[in-house]
Amino acid sequence: MERGKKARIICRFLRKRYKKHLLDLRNWHDSKFELLIATILSQRTRDENTEKAASQLFQVARTPKAILRLPDRKLQQLIKPSGFYRQKAKNIRKVCKILLEKYKGRIPNTRAKLLELPGVGYKTADVVLCYGFGKKTIPVDVHVAVCSKRLGLTKNTEPEKIRLDLEKIIPEKCKRVINLGFVNFGKEICLTRKPRCSICELKGICNFYENVVSKRG
Repeated sequence: MERGKKARIICRFLRKRYKKHLLDLRNWHDSKFELLIATILSQRTRDENTEKAASQLFQVARTPKAILRLPDRKLQQLIKPSGFYRQKAKNIRKVCKILLEKYKGRIPNTRAKLLELPGVGYKTADVVLCYGFGKKTIPVDVHVAVCSKRLGLTKNTEPEKIRLDLEKIIPEKCKRVINLGFVNFGKEICLTRKPRCSICELKGICNFYENVVSKRG
């Protein structure tokens, strides 16, 4: 099946199955600043750890100025559940300082400027652009990478190359939902280690199911 057609089928499926999850498009936080910091905390950890660390931090400090007033040990203690907390604390402190000195406390709204911030990579920048500024970009995390490759939307393994592949074939109206859709799909059905192919409604167009699962017997 042509990839563009397959992408449209997948988008319709994700919209229908995860409609409730897609309604707010992951507006978990009250501000773009909180979204940026929470996404930095989410690196190399599980969602539940991110939520705990972000909740503890934002109960105490919710602005760049407030975070900079925290002693190093206090900041590290608050974000400890996220893991790698010493490095993350350093990056967060640097980000807050840059935001105040260079952007008057505001979050830059371009990918290039976001990528200049310490601890901000492609996924973090795209999450902020997509969910903070409503831009039609596709953040590529583990779920997006695994699901899109299994389904045959890309042959690449590098996140940035996967993003470029997806943005060529994903319809404009679906670009802002593909990340959250695949996150939910990856947690419910297309699990990273052991996908639940037997109950998947997309197995009829899935490369992984055709080339691997069905040949097992």
